Amino acid sequence: MNDDFSDQPPLSRSAKKRAAKAIEELAATLATMAEADYRRLPLNGLIAEELQQARDIKSHGARKRQLKHLAGLLREDDESREQIETFIADLERGHRQNTAGFHRLEELREGLCDPGRCAETLEEIERTLQSVDTAKIHRLAKSVQNSADKRAFREIFRLLRDAESGQK
Repeated sequence: MNDDFSDQPPLSRSAKKRAAKAIEELAATLATMAEADYRRLPLNGLIAEELQQARDIKSHGARKRQLKHLAGLLREDDESREQIETFIADLERGHRQNTAGFHRLEELREGLCDPGRCAETLEEIERTLQSVDTAKIHRLAKSVQNSADKRAFREIFRLLRDAESGQK
């Protein structure tokens, strides 16, 4: 009879190295994270102190050593590491959603500025963004189409962004 509690084979050396490298990259991500995001991190205790110290260090060699130390602490504390990984995944998802929304608004603006697609895009905007002043957007789009007015081009985007944020 086998006394092992796990039926899984042990990790190969390469798999262990990849896992260790991933945790070191996580530590580096934490150290270079934007201050606003850093403040919201679900950290406490020794890991929080060591991370703050890593963020404060300016010397390349000392910072690298501190990040390796932090990675070691993260390897030992699975619960904290999982919380941090979840937090970072949520941040990245939010950034992707913001970027996708930004690209959608740019696409709408491009459609408005293209004479062949302007009417179709204006109808789509009326359906999806009810709070937008379509007459003003149409006037701005005509200005861009006729004279390549860069101010109007930027103003269209602002109006679309404000209308979209007003609906959320």
